[in-house]
Amino acid sequence: QVKIEKEKVYIRASKQALQTQRRTKMMAKCISLSNYNLSSTNVLIIGAGAAGLVCAETLRQEGFSDRIVMCTMDRHLPYDRPKLSKSMDSHPEQIALRPKEFFRTYDIEVLTEMQVAAVDIKNKTAVFKDGFKMEYNKLLIATGNMPKALSCKGKEVENVFNIRTPEDANRVVKLATSKNVVIVGASFLGMEVAAYLAERAHSVSLVELEEVPFKKFFGERVGRTVMKMFESNRVKFYMQTEVLELREQEGKLKEVVLKSGKVLRADVCVVGVGAVPATGFLKQSGVNIDSKGFIVVNKMMQTNIPGVFAAGDAVTFPLALRNNKKVNVPHWQMAHMHGRIAALNMLAHGMEISTVPYLWTAMFGKSIRYAGHGEGFDDVVIQGDLDELKFVAFYTKSDEVVAVASVNYDPIVSKVAEVLAAGRTIRKRNVE
Repeated sequence: QVKIEKEKVYIRASKQALQTQRRTKMMAKCISLSNYNLSSTNVLIIGAGAAGLVCAETLRQEGFSDRIVMCTMDRHLPYDRPKLSKSMDSHPEQIALRPKEFFRTYDIEVLTEMQVAAVDIKNKTAVFKDGFKMEYNKLLIATGNMPKALSCKGKEVENVFNIRTPEDANRVVKLATSKNVVIVGASFLGMEVAAYLAERAHSVSLVELEEVPFKKFFGERVGRTVMKMFESNRVKFYMQTEVLELREQEGKLKEVVLKSGKVLRADVCVVGVGAVPATGFLKQSGVNIDSKGFIVVNKMMQTNIPGVFAAGDAVTFPLALRNNKKVNVPHWQMAHMHGRIAALNMLAHGMEISTVPYLWTAMFGKSIRYAGHGEGFDDVVIQGDLDELKFVAFYTKSDEVVAVASVNYDPIVSKVAEVLAAGRTIRKRNVE
């Protein structure tokens, strides 16, 4: 069973993130709540993931005592969504980011099952799907991603899931136990789900368009090593193909037909073929959005509209590490940092983001750590032994190390993150 570890190294990797963990100040409360007009707030946060919650907490830590309202389409208070694919039978209470009392104590209001349909920038108003309107003074947009759906025949068949909520994850575990599972997409989500279900399901098959899992992210050699580890744990791969049709029997999924002609038995199917930013509601708003739907922010997490900030998976921001190239980094640690920086700048602290991206994933009890931003790497220098699953991989672009990944090779990734965070360059020859 995949153990979800408390990452000490993870926190060290980003010096800036330390402040998020330490409460050095007394947290403020909201004064005179009773005088409020229900339909106006000082700070409105759309989205209740890590970025939104850290923003609200940071405001209170910094002594902000006006009204804060968070809204979410989810039915639960903020929870740790990445855990849904790593620990699929978790209940919402087990993965809650803060207990209920916390929100009461610090007067952070959370409106659940509330979807924003549009933002009126001129009148500083968010319009909800049910017609309710809320005025704000400062706005944080932290809506994250929406999973991409399959576009094949039979996609509306029962027992085909995107893992978005604890209910989805729990239902998949129930349906998969001793049954046949097909996972579409060797993404982080797809691979984590495969690892979790491998010893519970009768069979786990993984369908992927690329020839190797994680090829774009970890490179071919590391990807192959991960694939071998999965194959030795009874996961069967169907690579360089995609789903042609989902076949049903009495409305429920029965078979997955691949373009290669292969037909897989399937009682449940999990789709992990990537995601798109959940920013459709901003189309007419005037907030600057790039061609892929990401919200464009500066180093202070500000959009092009004064008083409107954005954070988390739905943004592109300038990454100091890569000469301020605008990037999207949809990872847990980065969402925390975004939320913190946005809050400090709502309070006019003039704080710029300079964090080194850091992430980890655990599969079959093996933890893979990663730091930096390897997009567009042109070579991989590997030290250690891939077959023994004890190695470190340095990702280089021209002659510079831009990212590092490791398995069973601590604390190298944290060390590299610290060097990069200090603004120092690691050359290819230094790691060869």
